[in-house]
Amino acid sequence: MAGRAYNPDAWEPEAHGTFATPSKEIIQKWNEEKFTKVLNHFKYEQMYDIYAGIEDELFEGAIDSHCHIYPDYVPRSIDMIQYAIDASKAKMRALVFKEHFFTNVHAAWAVQYIVDDLVRRGELDHAIKVFGTINVAFSHHPDQIRLISKYPNLGAIFFYTFTGWPEPARRKVGPVLPITDDKGKLLPEVKEILQIAAENKIPIMTGHKSPERNMALVKGCHEVGARVLVTHAHLNVVGCGGIENAREMARLGAYLEIGATHWLPSIYFPCQDPNVPNEFIKEVGPENIIINTDYGQLLQMHPLEGFKLYVRGLLHAGFSKADIKTMIATNPAKLLYLED
Repeated sequence: MAGRAYNPDAWEPEAHGTFATPSKEIIQKWNEEKFTKVLNHFKYEQMYDIYAGIEDELFEGAIDSHCHIYPDYVPRSIDMIQYAIDASKAKMRALVFKEHFFTNVHAAWAVQYIVDDLVRRGELDHAIKVFGTINVAFSHHPDQIRLISKYPNLGAIFFYTFTGWPEPARRKVGPVLPITDDKGKLLPEVKEILQIAAENKIPIMTGHKSPERNMALVKGCHEVGARVLVTHAHLNVVGCGGIENAREMARLGAYLEIGATHWLPSIYFPCQDPNVPNEFIKEVGPENIIINTDYGQLLQMHPLEGFKLYVRGLLHAGFSKADIKTMIATNPAKLLYLED
């Protein structure tokens, strides 16, 4: 999984040798309070209600609908084949591999063949369903969706993440891709993509964009009957933009995503309150939530381990096993049309 230094226009930032951190003031405040107010080390030792493995029984039928796996445009912590094998052993139901720029349905088909063959040979008891995605990263031309809809193992259409943004600081590469016109209405080609998705039972995933653009996509999906997942839903910048917006999106039929990577503070997200996504779930209701991982980054844990750790945390936070099952199995199965 070695990377290649392809960076002809220097649009990838030079980040070697440094890590992003909160401000020194925030770190100092955290260090001063961690043993008194915020964490209280002794309190964390008293988690008698959970134990390692308590979450295992919930993973039969679970789905990771958003993960970043090699091969990709950068190295990842795990490759598609290994994650599919590990998830199959956990008796999970499906994986959806995200692509930021192109499509990976061909790789998903190959991985599906491998896990199916391992079952045929008796080396696995269960084969997970493996899906790739297409990201409309460089164009909203509807023909690309008409064509990709013919391919096997297509799990979702992602709208742009690192491309497309009209704000230069957020757009890392590629052209500006407007979602709406000056009045906030979806552009005709975007509406056509949603229509094709609905007709072919392909889920929509919103990607990285402002809450206003996400709301326009959700309304468009509602109009044509397309199923949609608002990714990073609890974040105000690239998600719903607040609880009221989240409730409206849910009312319109959207599923709202919480990724495990946005629950546990890490080197990628060193300043996160793990209570925020849990409170978001309580506000909008588990019936509207899909929990996945968004893992695969090199300095993150194995996606399956991160998934299990978050579920363990949800149990400690008081969520019922039935609600957790709804968020990690039932809802993503509906999103992916697996129940059809």
